[in-house]
Parts: sequence; structure tokens; C-alpha cells
Amino acid sequence: MKIGLHLHPRFETQSKSLPLIVEFLISKGQAVVLPESFKQNSDIPAKSVEYLPSEKMPEVIDAMFSVGGDGTFLGASRLMAQTGKPVLGIHLGGLGFLADVSMENYKERLTAFFDGDFKIEQRSVLNARVIFPDRTDTYFAFNDFVVDKGSVLTMIKIRTYVDDDYFNTYRSDGLIISTPTGSTAYSLSAGGPIISPNLNVIVISPICPHSLSARPVIIADNQTIRFECEELNNDVSLMVDGQKRVSLLNAVKVEIHKANFTLKIIRFRGDSFFQTLRTKMNWGLDARGN
Repeated sequence: MKIGLHLHPRFETQSKSLPLIVEFLISKGQAVVLPESFKQNSDIPAKSVEYLPSEKMPEVIDAMFSVGGDGTFLGASRLMAQTGKPVLGIHLGGLGFLADVSMENYKERLTAFFDGDFKIEQRSVLNARVIFPDRTDTYFAFNDFVVDKGSVLTMIKIRTYVDDDYFNTYRSDGLIISTPTGSTAYSLSAGGPIISPNLNVIVISPICPHSLSARPVIIADNQTIRFECEELNNDVSLMVDGQKRVSLLNAVKVEIHKANFTLKIIRFRGDSFFQTLRTKMNWGLDARGN
């Protein structure tokens, strides 16, 4: 197989971890593709590795391994989602929900992958259409889209529709539209519910709403969320998975719905969403940590 590695260049542990992963993949007879930005890493056996621009990698690889935290995984997800090829997360960060592999078990897990002892989970993706008077821009998010007020000091008003029905005008610091997978990210911090990733829903979570009655709402994933932009302040933007900021200045409206493709995530025997929750949230532990 040809394996691509998607990496966060600022990870402190990466300089030690990356050569270990590359050497192990080569020892298993796999071809390795790295981003061009890592070509100068003297610890990597250059003759055994192919270097390509990150945006070109999905065309030639069979699977993408994300090496880093959840943010790195999200970047890999957006690169790979429309290809139908799977993504595997090797976790180096702190609190993370998206990766099943660590530097403690990577040899065991990657061996299982190459032996075919794994499963593929299909995760939903959101599609946002930002509509301007003269064009429409399209973006995809694996976790969430966030209406972010930027440097505006006061709350903003977000007139929101579900399908063609007027739903609510949120007076808040922003609005989070998340997938079930993204329910354990920003939405959770804003008081949103934890959603099992196999449910076909979308979560709407206001950020610091100026009303006690404003609560997170769950809708079906075959519905479309729309909000008008004319009344938004000039500095308001749409954040894509917390990594890309899209200015809504001069935008007319934003429409968000489920994308017509899913992201394929590599999982392993014995792993489950609820096991991850127990581990990451420290649920069900007694005084001895059992």
C-alpha cells in the first residue's frame, strides 16, 4: 500500500515520533508519502520516502495516517473526505476523541491494519454554502461550522431558519452547527449534548446566549440550516472546523446541510465510542482509577 502521513509541523514530539513511524511502515513493505515541507528532516530515510504537496497526496495514496492531535486529524479529514479513502489517527496531543492509535501501541495497531484486522466507520460531513451577490463558496466540515463574532464586543443577532421555516433569532456570542462527531468538540464546551456518531442528526448550539430559553437543538440531518447575513457585524465570520476563517462581510446568507459523502475512519477491534468517552471523560472510575 501507499500510505500518506498528514502532520502538524509544530508538534514538539513529532521530530522523535515521525522517523519511528516512517521506519516501521517501511519495515512492513509499505510505500510512504510525506508533505514536501518535511523534506529537510534529516532523521527520515529520504530515499525510501516520496514527497508531494499536501493537496496532491490524496490522489496517489491508499490511506492517510494523521500524526498529531484532533486538529491534525480534522485537516487530514478535509483532504480525504471526498476521495472515499480511509483516515487513521495516530494521537500525539492531549484530550483527543478521533484517534485510536498512540505511540505506545502503534506497532500493534498498524500491524493489525495491514493484516486486515480493522473496521471502517462512516462519519457524516457538513456542507456550507456561503452565498454572496456575485458568487457562492462551498466548504466542508467534519466537526462543525461556527458563526464567530470575531472582535465584536457585543452579542450578535443570527436570524436562523430550518428548511424554509423561521426558527429563531439567536442573540449570542455565536452559533455552532455540528455533526454527531463534532458534538464532543466546541459544541460540548458550549453546553451541547454528546451525540453517538452513528445517529443521523445535526446539532445547533448557541454560544453564551442572551436568553435562558435558548438551548441546544437537535434536528434531522436531511434538513437545511440557513441564516441571514445582512444584519451581522462586519467582523463576523464562519469558522470551518476551527481551522479556516471565512469572512461573512457582504455575504447574503449561509446554508448548511449534510454533505452527500461520508468520511471513512479506520477503527480497531475492541474500540468503541463509549469506551473513548469513558477514557477521555474519566467516567466510571473509582478512587483507584478502575
